[in-house]
Amino acid sequence: MENLDNKNNNLSSTKSFREIRYEEKKDAIIKAAAKAFGRKGFDSATIEEIANEIKMTKGSLYYYFKTKEELLYEAHLLSLKAVIDNITKINESPDPPDIKFRNAVIKHIEVLARDYEGAFLLQQEFALPEPYKKEVIALRDLYESQFNKIIYEGVKTKIFSVKDAKISSFCMLGAINWFLRWYSSPGRLTAQEIGEAFVDFFSSGLLIRRENVQGEHHGPERGFRRRKNNP
Repeated sequence: MENLDNKNNNLSSTKSFREIRYEEKKDAIIKAAAKAFGRKGFDSATIEEIANEIKMTKGSLYYYFKTKEELLYEAHLLSLKAVIDNITKINESPDPPDIKFRNAVIKHIEVLARDYEGAFLLQQEFALPEPYKKEVIALRDLYESQFNKIIYEGVKTKIFSVKDAKISSFCMLGAINWFLRWYSSPGRLTAQEIGEAFVDFFSSGLLIRRENVQGEHHGPERGFRRRKNNP
């Protein structure tokens, strides 16, 4: 899959200054809309509030976007495109599955934390018209397939041990996306530290593995197996 940022960069290199300014204004509107929808919900947020946020008139905003539903759709793409681009790069890397998994989880959380308020709207796709909704769901499915690919690769190479790779992926993605419900940007941990904590829990679980001095394994083996570093 072609890197989304590279595609956009290639296109921008052929654009005129006026076209670049137009795209920058559109991006500012989308980000303002994402924050408004995230804070108040799609139904309660108004075009006037979004326009006021970036010091535009309502009429000027309609020059860029014809409907509030179109804005909601574009706002959905903010986080989706970022996480898809990240996980595509991760899967194209030569890293082993456990490193890919770590990077995928941390990058996902960092994107959600960066788009903190706007990311709440990812659960508002029901307000989208059917064509937009189908595209958003398709992008979400694409991300899930890329995430599943890492888990399947880990199982195949005997680095991960899970009963059902797809169910495991759903559980982990659900936990990652839910973190916005309790996350606070000025909190005790950074987004990366929260990501590291998620990776540790997903990898090790709750059970303590007890080994005697001879190295005999007494506890049940669950979750992901940790790779041993070479001395």
